[in-house]
Amino acid sequence: DFAPFLFSSFVDYQLEKELTRERVFQFRTILIHFLDFQQKQKFQKLHKIRHDQRNLPIYQYREKIVDTLKQHQVVVVAGDTGCGKSTQVPQYLMEAGYEKIACTQPRRIACISLSKRVGYETLNEYGSQVAYQVRFEKSKTAATKVLFLTEGLLLRQMTTDPLLEMYSVIVIDEVHERHIFTDFLLGVLKCVLMQRKDLKLVLMSATINIGLFSGYFNDSPVIKVPGRLYPIELEYCPITKDDTSDSRRLDATPYLRIMQKIDHKFSASERGDLLIFLSGMSEIMSVVEAAKSYAQQMKRWIVLPLHSALSVEEQDKVFDIAPEGIRKCIVSTNIAETSVTIDGVRFIVDSGKVKEMSFDAKYKMQRLQEFWISRASSEQRKGRAGRTGPGVCFRLYDEKDYNDFQDYSTPELQRVPLDSLILQMISMGLPDARKFPFIEPPSMSSLENSIQFLKEQGALASDESLTPIGQMLSMLPVDVVIGKMLIMGSIFNMIDPILSITAAMSVQSPFTNRAYTDSEAMVSESCLGNDIIMLKDLNMIDTFNYTFFVPPTMISAPVQDHHLLDGGEPTQRYLSSDQRRAQHGERKRLAQLRRDKMRERKRRKVLTLEDE
Repeated sequence: DFAPFLFSSFVDYQLEKELTRERVFQFRTILIHFLDFQQKQKFQKLHKIRHDQRNLPIYQYREKIVDTLKQHQVVVVAGDTGCGKSTQVPQYLMEAGYEKIACTQPRRIACISLSKRVGYETLNEYGSQVAYQVRFEKSKTAATKVLFLTEGLLLRQMTTDPLLEMYSVIVIDEVHERHIFTDFLLGVLKCVLMQRKDLKLVLMSATINIGLFSGYFNDSPVIKVPGRLYPIELEYCPITKDDTSDSRRLDATPYLRIMQKIDHKFSASERGDLLIFLSGMSEIMSVVEAAKSYAQQMKRWIVLPLHSALSVEEQDKVFDIAPEGIRKCIVSTNIAETSVTIDGVRFIVDSGKVKEMSFDAKYKMQRLQEFWISRASSEQRKGRAGRTGPGVCFRLYDEKDYNDFQDYSTPELQRVPLDSLILQMISMGLPDARKFPFIEPPSMSSLENSIQFLKEQGALASDESLTPIGQMLSMLPVDVVIGKMLIMGSIFNMIDPILSITAAMSVQSPFTNRAYTDSEAMVSESCLGNDIIMLKDLNMIDTFNYTFFVPPTMISAPVQDHHLLDGGEPTQRYLSSDQRRAQHGERKRLAQLRRDKMRERKRRKVLTLEDE
């Protein structure tokens, strides 16, 4: 009795699966509707993007930039704050037919955020035509047309591709910051351009020393793009002696007064966030702590720090939206001056200070010192207040101090040791750094001290040629001292502890800001002056649940690439088919998790008072 029922069910199933003309037409109709819906959704998104792009000041100069680049080998784009040069110029070049475009940025966070934004605007958000590549991380594929990368990485690529034949256009952004690799890269590109007449170069900056850069490249044409700035009210609020204390900790009182002034003068319904520029992480922690206490009382602020020692998730919070009636108070280093643009900022507090590495040639030591900023940096900070509407800039120094500032910041090339740079120059076939055509050359004493130091480390021979150790050091993307530690660690079979110590030495601190609010971590952190105790502390990181920014695996990758680290036992290298299948599945799952995480970061969220 049961068999006929099974047979009829099987027949019904077969009939349901039968491919008839009517079912094909029905499926075709459904597919057309789905594609039509997707296309309308895409068009709506594209319409909004194009509308926003047309409103940018640089849009009026779109054809001029492309036409000038076709006629000249080098073009200087001097764009004011908010003109849209960093996101739009790479798109103009790609639309003009250029396919191998390299866009350099001075900071890793700028490479990643700009590649996401340009990918979104070109409807390539989850594709690979727009990608980024920084040290130890990349999204680049064979299909990439626009690549955002750091200046140091582009120089590394020249060791294997001296004429940069992998690129047709090179865009150097933020050249006014005058980083050591920026100045060196300009000198190298000047030599490359003489040998590659097909290579194009675009220099971009918001506060650029136009005459210096244009003259360096044989009076290349300059395109000036005005910024989209609303009126900015300027208030000088110099810190008096009563506001300063004898303690080493920064007094946050002047900053709290400005938060109180904003609360009293502007109603909560008026949108506008506050961005505070400070010199370093310790100063940020002092102000954030005081500002959070004030925010808890008023219930009108969300206080967020922004500096390089934060995890990516914590950094991304500054881009999220504050709820109605609440303002964001972002306390940042100079990373928010040019590299990162935060929408909705209406109020700026400028401390007028910045911390920079300086090199004492006499004592052969680097020191992180606090300096007054330049007038160009001061104007750049002020311009952040007028991007989305009328703004206010509070300067915590006197107008006389502003008039005494330098016009531009001192180039990093003239402040820091040149050991790694000289080593890289010699490895690239530039044997005499004294004759290199720097845009503004460093002092001769600094060059001689660095050459002597490399000789003492065994990296250079007496005739200033590379030794075998020097060749290895030039291939490792780390400082000379750290590179030598890695080489010695591999020779004496102490690679695991050395990897941990060198990874910790590659950042300012191996701990995130959470470590400074934990009593056990504070006791541990006080001992970090001793490398052996630091190694012990690093082994306890999982216990404290801290985020370690440069994992030893990242440092070990280049070491393994250059055969300084054993690849493992044969049993690990030769896997069975089942083991390879399982390993491949794990890699696919990890890649999918990473893609999902990257997509999550692209969506701006609405913050709550608990998010700070």
